[in-house]
Amino acid sequence: MELQNMSWGDNMIVIEPFEDEMASLKEAHEHGSFEYANPLRTFSSCVRLHFSRTKRLEKYGVYVVRQRSIGEVLYIGKGGTIDPEGKFREQDIPDRLTNVKAHDISANRWFANLCQEKGPLLIEYVFLSTSKSPALVEATLLQAYLNEHHRLPYKNKSL
Repeated sequence: MELQNMSWGDNMIVIEPFEDEMASLKEAHEHGSFEYANPLRTFSSCVRLHFSRTKRLEKYGVYVVRQRSIGEVLYIGKGGTIDPEGKFREQDIPDRLTNVKAHDISANRWFANLCQEKGPLLIEYVFLSTSKSPALVEATLLQAYLNEHHRLPYKNKSL
């Protein structure tokens, strides 16, 4: 198990393997998942239904899209940015999942195409408090994945 250490001055950041980073996040924060298995059903309706059952008001954090059958990570993303006052603003996880994707492709089409190509998808998410920046957590997960696989997940375009 190789750990990647990065340091700036006296501060050191240790990035563990991807699955260890995810497990650590899930241990420390509220989390959940849902499946998208039928590309004939709109993805946004699956997202709305799933998150309507969630009592949590603030749904900011990170999410991972996996190929259900083999657990392959296909995409790592975040929902939410933190404003200068330290409060979350803009898209939460449900909004980010259902937002237009690259090249103006609707989320419904993007996820339906991915589901047709890779089979059923598992969408995992971790809700964060404002003490953890979704951007930093997303970057850490991407770096952990890059350290192990020497590339980014299939649908992530850049780090």
